[in-house]
Amino acid sequence: MENLEESIAKFRDALDLCPPGYPERPSSLNNLGNAVRTRFEQTGRMEDLEESIALHRDALELSPPGHPHRSSSLNNLAVAVRTRFGQTGRIEDLEESIALCHDALDLCPHEHADRSTCFDNLANGLLSQFMQAGRMKDLEHLAVAMSTLFEQTGQMEDLEESIVLHRDALDLRPPGHPLRSTSFNNLAGAVLTRFDQTGRMEDLEEAIVLHRDALELHPPGHPHRSGSLSNLAAAVQTRFEQAGRMEDLEESIALHRDALELHPPGHPDRSASLSNLAGAVWTRFKQTGRMEDLEEAIVLLRDALELRPPGHPDRSASLSNLAGAMQTRFEKTGRMEDLEESLRAVQWATLARSQRHASTLKAYHLALSLLESSLFMSPTVQMQHKVLRSAKSCPSLPSDAASYAIEIGDVAQAVEMLEQGRALIWSQLRGFRTPIEQLREVNKGLADRFLTTSRELESLATSSESKPTTSIAQDSATGVSQKLVDEMYSRKRRLASQLEDIVAEIRALSGFEDFLRARRFSVLRESAVEGPVIIISHSEHRSDALIVLHDRPPVSIELDTDFHHDGASLVVELKTALQKAQTEPKACDVGIEGVLESLWNRVVSRVVDKLDVLGIKKQTRIWWCPTSYLSALPFHVAGPIPVVDRKRKYLLDDYISSYTPTLTALINSRESMPGIRRHDIGRPQLLVVGLPDKGLLEVENEVRAIQVNRDFVKCLVREQATRETVIDKFRDYDWVHLACHGHLNPDEPFLHAFQLSGEDRLTLLDIIQSNLPNAEFAFLSACHSAGQIIDGTFGEVLHLAAAMQFCGFRSVIGTMWAMADIDGPFIAEKFYKRMFAEDSPELGFKRSARALRKTIQRLRKRPGITVERWVNLIHIGA
Repeated sequence: MENLEESIAKFRDALDLCPPGYPERPSSLNNLGNAVRTRFEQTGRMEDLEESIALHRDALELSPPGHPHRSSSLNNLAVAVRTRFGQTGRIEDLEESIALCHDALDLCPHEHADRSTCFDNLANGLLSQFMQAGRMKDLEHLAVAMSTLFEQTGQMEDLEESIVLHRDALDLRPPGHPLRSTSFNNLAGAVLTRFDQTGRMEDLEEAIVLHRDALELHPPGHPHRSGSLSNLAAAVQTRFEQAGRMEDLEESIALHRDALELHPPGHPDRSASLSNLAGAVWTRFKQTGRMEDLEEAIVLLRDALELRPPGHPDRSASLSNLAGAMQTRFEKTGRMEDLEESLRAVQWATLARSQRHASTLKAYHLALSLLESSLFMSPTVQMQHKVLRSAKSCPSLPSDAASYAIEIGDVAQAVEMLEQGRALIWSQLRGFRTPIEQLREVNKGLADRFLTTSRELESLATSSESKPTTSIAQDSATGVSQKLVDEMYSRKRRLASQLEDIVAEIRALSGFEDFLRARRFSVLRESAVEGPVIIISHSEHRSDALIVLHDRPPVSIELDTDFHHDGASLVVELKTALQKAQTEPKACDVGIEGVLESLWNRVVSRVVDKLDVLGIKKQTRIWWCPTSYLSALPFHVAGPIPVVDRKRKYLLDDYISSYTPTLTALINSRESMPGIRRHDIGRPQLLVVGLPDKGLLEVENEVRAIQVNRDFVKCLVREQATRETVIDKFRDYDWVHLACHGHLNPDEPFLHAFQLSGEDRLTLLDIIQSNLPNAEFAFLSACHSAGQIIDGTFGEVLHLAAAMQFCGFRSVIGTMWAMADIDGPFIAEKFYKRMFAEDSPELGFKRSARALRKTIQRLRKRPGITVERWVNLIHIGA
């Protein structure tokens, strides 16, 4: 007691130091009030209890609505007056205590630390009230309070007490009692909660019986019949999920149909009934595969979504469910209209993110998966490109998803999402060429089946789409007859189904569980084994530079908030500047220099600073992997960099930059390296294709600069360079140099092409149809060989250089825009002099990045060289 008395004395001194108006006075009043109530509990002196109540009333008066401590004051006063009720039996005190507890509970949301205390106090008050008056409503309120308390604390004793109280309430409502059905439903809800916790089937069976009893008391016309129908339907569907009895599922569907009939258009519960019935028939579809059920589920889900406008708490769930159903129907039927429907998952992700909902990450994963699988169902790459151009939500989806992963601190997952959602067409085609040597050692027959089906799918995907000569109706985008289109889709569905079954068999083998699955970061980090890869993620939510490292977690550098808009503007500025290259070269240079300076200030300088912190030395190799429109920007020459001696210095002076469309493309360019070949001792087999004409007068000099004194160089010039010959010779040579015109097709990237002899063209589609496992290096000395048309499919990186990399060339040099013919001979001479150097420690084709940098540095110093001429060339790959 001495300690308690000392505590009370100190609390009184503290209160004296908090005069009226002092912000801490309510706390001092509560502290002293609790202390003297504790002394009452020790001594029984009523004066202490009365003083405690008075002090807590004063504290409550100083904690008006909106005060952060009002709930504590309400609770303290409630306990004190209920304590007085226990001493005096005054019913007014008990009623006041319960009212105060209700008010305190209203001020404590679900996550509030004091909510369970409020429930405890309220439950104690209700129990006292029931024991005092024997009123049924007090007992029922107490049971509900205990059940809710369990939901907050997870304490099973609270749930068990709630069940006991609900049973007592039911016993007090015999047959004929007007509220007996309410007790049935309340008790059923409590035992179902226990079933969810323990899995005891006895509880589920009892809940079903109770709901049947409640339904019998709600005959047709009863206002609560629809609720009882829904409750019983949910319970028997749960039993189906546990036991697999189809009769339970059929009964659940019938009950949900009856409930829906009682919720006509305009009824506030109609959307819930639509969703419940959709879920039940969807479950039956998954059991039986009946398309009628899938179709009905889609209709019901769409109707439910219409009743849940933006802002509705269940709209996110409706979008998710409908997207999943549309994806399933697309996979079953290949109906292209389902693609846009399935992209409702993007809407779900956007909505969930805006509400900070826990399902946001799941929504983004679903949207990426839907996009990938939906695209795959289109028979040809040209049709797939059409789908991507028409799907307005697609271009930003990978970066939006990645931005959310970064936001929640998971940079590795952001890298995975960017890899999964970009370059989908290349990813699909690489899947068809997946190496199967290890699989063949384990199961030769399965490997052969995979290879055969993959080759058929690749042949279909890369097939040419020429216009028919008949007057049959044609697809407006490709010129292919509708009959042929239907045949293509039918064949694609059949082959895709075969491949799906084969892949499932392969994944069942030990060691092949992840066969053809999206690569995890633990694999993707291998792309940085020879130097860091910098991914530039570009989203309206946030933009980041992600540095992928081989031996450490990835690093994220958040870019400024305006870069999403300004980054897109830089692409426009660059395009505008390049349009002046021929007529206003100085204005062109000024425009390009402005872009380079912005890239340095806004992005690259921050990356370089971080590389320095990470211990990445200068003069080493780095790789750039920009996303979205940013892939049109020359990050490799950002600058100028501020230096002491005032010389103009750019990024290429400090680092050897390369590009890669994706991390997987870079990994593949290093895999399955061939054994020792002639070029390992400086003697590669080099094919030079040259097409001089009036616009390319320097091509002959360029060819001679490469050919001079080198007997291992084969040249195809003018009439020799036909399409068939060039494609055939590609198979015989390790290195290739193309000096000709390059053309971009504004509507169809697979028709981007190199101009060959006469009217012949080597198209992007021709290139990807080739498979050149021994190819190593290609120099594409042609206009736009690494350039793209600016449209909504930039993330696919559909340019000629990427196609050369796909078909087997491990290192590729290309041009971002039109190349100056006059520079060809100089670049070829200086570049190949370094490539054929005897003293280089690097493997043949791996010299190309360093050789290109040295060549560009030499070119930049030549008199009269404009900026657009030395910035143009880029290195791609290993």
